[in-house]
Amino acid sequence: MCEALPMAGSLTLDLADLDAVGLLSEAIVSARAHVLLAEQETAIGIDAPDGWHRLVINAKSGGSSVLVVRFTDLSVSRTRNVATALHRRGWQPDEDHGGATLRQPPGTTATDVAFEVLAALGVAGAPQDARRLRATDATGAEVDLRV
Repeated sequence: MCEALPMAGSLTLDLADLDAVGLLSEAIVSARAHVLLAEQETAIGIDAPDGWHRLVINAKSGGSSVLVVRFTDLSVSRTRNVATALHRRGWQPDEDHGGATLRQPPGTTATDVAFEVLAALGVAGAPQDARRLRATDATGAEVDLRV
């Protein structure tokens, strides 16, 4: 079940829950609203189990979203599998080959971003478990994702 945690900038997202895309879409809308209202770009970090890839959703001024996965916590084999799976989804390898990025232009719906994030979180056999989301803006202040 997807539910809000006591911390204002934190949510739990159960990847196996049918409501996951809705909760994640609303969290993305909250981050985008913060960008507009506070004029501060916002990042939603999504935790992962040990040995798996974390994902960050960056809400940018102008309405674009940038999705980022870093491979630093992955084994060589898992890095190769995750990088290959993300590349097949259209993600671009970072210049240092330590991660991959997907830029989504302004006008991309929060639901489309959420579906891509959910797909990326599950690539290469990653567990479909509960993940913690935490949002902060460019000043380091927590952003309320509760919807």
